[in-house]
Amino acid sequence: MKNKLFGLIYMSSYKIQLNIVDLKKLTIIEKIDSPSFGQADSKSEVFENDMTKICQALDGFKEKLAEYRINNFKFYANQQLIDDLSASYIADQIRVRTGFQVKWLSESQIVYAKVLSGIKSFSKVKRGKLHTIPIYLLSLGSAMVNLSYFENQKFVSTWGLPLGPREIQEINEITNTTPNNPIDVIKDYIGARIDHLARQINPSPNATIMIQHADSLSNRYLQQNDTVTRITANEFGRFYQDTINMPQAYMMQKYQLEPAVAEHTLPNLIAIRKFINLLEPAEVYITDMSVITGLLMQEAKRNLNKEIYSDNIVTTFAKNMADHYLVDRQHAEAVTKFALHIFDRLHCIHMLDEKDRQLLTLAAIVDDVGSFINQSSRYEQSAEILEANKLIGLSDKENEVVKEICRYQTIDEGPGKPDIGGHHYRNLDSHIQLKITKLSAILRIATALDASHKQKIKQIVVSLKKDNHLIIHAKTNADITLERWSFNKHIKLFEEVFGIKVSLKQEGMNR
Repeated sequence: MKNKLFGLIYMSSYKIQLNIVDLKKLTIIEKIDSPSFGQADSKSEVFENDMTKICQALDGFKEKLAEYRINNFKFYANQQLIDDLSASYIADQIRVRTGFQVKWLSESQIVYAKVLSGIKSFSKVKRGKLHTIPIYLLSLGSAMVNLSYFENQKFVSTWGLPLGPREIQEINEITNTTPNNPIDVIKDYIGARIDHLARQINPSPNATIMIQHADSLSNRYLQQNDTVTRITANEFGRFYQDTINMPQAYMMQKYQLEPAVAEHTLPNLIAIRKFINLLEPAEVYITDMSVITGLLMQEAKRNLNKEIYSDNIVTTFAKNMADHYLVDRQHAEAVTKFALHIFDRLHCIHMLDEKDRQLLTLAAIVDDVGSFINQSSRYEQSAEILEANKLIGLSDKENEVVKEICRYQTIDEGPGKPDIGGHHYRNLDSHIQLKITKLSAILRIATALDASHKQKIKQIVVSLKKDNHLIIHAKTNADITLERWSFNKHIKLFEEVFGIKVSLKQEGMNR
C-alpha cells in the first residue's frame, strides 16, 4: 500500500507543505507544514528571504517521503507574486541545495485548481438540491479574490479581484494617515473594486455561496474531520462583528492564523460581506478544500485515469470569452472542427501532442475576439485581449502560445503587421516558436474554409499523396468561390513550414 501513495509538496507565499496522499481515495494520510514564512515588503523578497527555511523543510520532506517509500511526488509552487526571473532564480537555488525540481503555477492555473476543489466541495454537501441551484464559489488568496459561478455544478464563469500585498500595503498606507475609522476606509477601498465586478454579475435567486480559503472562518466553524459546513447569515454576521475590530495579535491567537494570513483577514471579511450583500445567497457554506485539493484531482486523473470532474472548464472559459466579445459562435465551431480534423490527420507530419491539440482548439475559439475592438487589426487586438485575460488552467507559456497563434492569423503585410520571422516573432522563446508557426498554419487554413461565415462546407476529407501533395476535399454543393480565394491566400505559411503543396478540391455532397 505504502509504495502506491503519492507525495504533493505545495509552496504558497505563507509556507511550504507536504501532503502524503492516497490518490485512489483522494484522502490525505499525513500533512506536514513548514514554519510560517516572513512577511515580504516587496514581491522581489517573496520566498528569497525564507530560502533557508524552505530548504530545511524540503530536507525534512525528503526523509518523510523515504519513510513512506514514495518515489512518485510533485513539487508545486505559487508564482502569482513573483516574476519569471525571480522564479527561475529561486527554482535554481532550491534545485542546487536540495535536488528538488519546482513546477511554478501561474495565476490561471491557481484559479483552475480552486475551481476543481470547489466542484469537489459541492459533492461533500449532503443536500441534493445543490445539483440544481446556482452556486457561487468565493475563493480568497494571497494575491486575488476570485468569484466563480456554477450551474448544475458545472463551471460557467469566473471573475478576479486583486487583493495581494500591493493592495494590502495601499490599505495600510491609507488607514495610517486618516483620523477616521480604518474599517470604513477599507470598506470604501474594497467596495470600489467590487462595484466594478457587480456590473458584470447578475445575482441568481436562491443561489448558494461557498467560501474557500477563509482560514479564520474555517478554523472557527469547521470541525476536525469536516471539509465543508453550512453557516447561517446570522452566524456570519456575528462572526464579522466580533472579528472586525479585533486586534491582529489577538485574532492570530484566537483563530490560529499565520501573520501574513492575519493581515489579509479584515479585507477578506469585508469582501465576503460585500459579496454576500450583492448576491443575497439563500445559503452560505465554508470549505477548507483548497488549491491542493484541485492539484490532487489533476494528479488522480494523470496517475489513475480517475475522472473526478466531467465538464471541460478551460474550453467553457474560452467560449464564454468569445461570447463576451460577440464572436460568431457557428463560425468558431466550424473553424474548430476543420482545424482539429487537419491536426488529427497530419499527426505524422506536425509531430505535436495532445496538449498542442488543446491549445489549437482554444485558439480557434478565441482568435476573433479582437473584432469587437477593431476589424482592421483584429488579430493583433485578439492577442492584446488574451494578454490581459489569460485562459484559466493554462500555464503562462501555454497562454502565450494561444495568444501568438491568434496574433499570427493575419496575412496582411505592411509596417507594424505581425510576421512569422519578423521582429516580434524573433523575440519569442525559441522553445515555442516552431509550435506557434505550425499551429498558426493549420488554423489559417481552417479559418479560410469558412471565409463567408456561412458554413457552406459541411465536411472535409484530408488526404496526403505520396508526392507530398496535401488535398483537402470540401464536401459541399454550395458556391465556395470566396472560400477558395481565401484558402489560396492562407496556404503559404502551411506550405513553407511543412514543405508540402496544398490544394482544395470541391466535391458534391451526393458523392
